[in-house]
Amino acid sequence: MKKKLLVGLSLLALLLVACVPGAKKPEPPQARVEGFDLISVDPFSGEAQFALRLRLTNPNTFELPLLESQLALTFDRARLPFDLPAVTLPPAGFEVVDTRLTVPLAESAEGVGKLLRGEAVRIRVDGKVRVKVGPVPLDLGPFTLLDETVRVNLRFALPRFEIDPAQSRLQISGSALEVIVGFRVTNPNPIGFYLRGPLGLVIGGRTVAEAVLDVPLRPRQSGSGMLAFRVNLAEVPGAAAALVTGLPVELSGGVRAEVPGVWQMLLDVVFGGRIR
Repeated sequence: MKKKLLVGLSLLALLLVACVPGAKKPEPPQARVEGFDLISVDPFSGEAQFALRLRLTNPNTFELPLLESQLALTFDRARLPFDLPAVTLPPAGFEVVDTRLTVPLAESAEGVGKLLRGEAVRIRVDGKVRVKVGPVPLDLGPFTLLDETVRVNLRFALPRFEIDPAQSRLQISGSALEVIVGFRVTNPNPIGFYLRGPLGLVIGGRTVAEAVLDVPLRPRQSGSGMLAFRVNLAEVPGAAAALVTGLPVELSGGVRAEVPGVWQMLLDVVFGGRIR
């Protein structure tokens, strides 16, 4: 019943337009991209978010009030709903509107990966737009509102590591020195990822042991972890005294920042401090 009523009102609007001398059905608005920015890529929530700024132009010589409308967005190969906010376009003029795209990674991994690698991705918005013509709303379309390629300017910053003294310790077990390194790591980027790969423990300029780093980092958040190394006592002169005075150590290695199935980057990690 509700659907029939809406159809009836739309037909009534068309009849009213047709009955007014000199009146004609409005031409649909046109859009172009004014800005496209990455807000976040979060593999732990399974979503990517982008800020999309559109310049909406009215091709008509009269005011065109746009009502909230839901169209379809093609993002690379994914087909998603797109909400266009209400705005009144001046005669033969334009307005700039800000919208936000929330893109499921499961459906758009290829497109998001292209953007993170600096490649262009095509976006298209099509469907029907609701406008207010006289007393009742009128649907314009279907038509293509937007069809352009976009890029993001990603300036990736290295995660910041520091040793956490409260979670670090030394202990002698038989003929080995056990070195437990607690650490904190901050991700300054809008991308969440896993940091994975081997890190070497460097003592006195030599790599004496290795452990595997595997830590999840959400966008612009911090994380923590612990790495355990077992070192032959013969390779650490003064190990017993180091239990009291502390042992200067450095951790270094090539690790991978990875959004599984979407994007990855190799990073050189180096940080150090004194372990007691």
